[in-house]
Amino acid sequence: MKLTASTVPGIVVAFMAASPVAMAGAWGDGSFENDDALDWAATCSEAKSIAPVREALERSLHASYLEAPDGSEAVAAAEVVAAAKRNRMAGLPPDLAAWVKRQSPAALAKLAPLALRALKRVRDPKTSELRQLWDPVKPAKWITVITDLESRLM
Repeated sequence: MKLTASTVPGIVVAFMAASPVAMAGAWGDGSFENDDALDWAATCSEAKSIAPVREALERSLHASYLEAPDGSEAVAAAEVVAAAKRNRMAGLPPDLAAWVKRQSPAALAKLAPLALRALKRVRDPKTSELRQLWDPVKPAKWITVITDLESRLM
């Protein structure tokens, strides 16, 4: 096969589709740098009420062991509450930022104590899978992100 400008993009796409890296999810230390938080943000941005925010925060408090997806969703929900308090992070997904503007800031801000309790649970290495996943990687950076979020909720 002769490589030309028109065949190279197809080869690159085929290589990426076969690559295990192409199938891996997003994973970063930011609040929306993982697939679970991004999926939650997409669902939340289509909601008619603030129920998804409250539910994500409450779910993190009621599980005996907090699985990583629920922990990621709790962090994302806490970011929504911080945004409603006018302490928005720079990386808030645009659709979610627009959704926050359509909601009652007072109703979301009332969830700040719940969000702080959820974040305390997320950062607990005894009960949070998300925290346990970060411990061997680079816990200091992730904890800095969570600490910053907590300060924006106060």
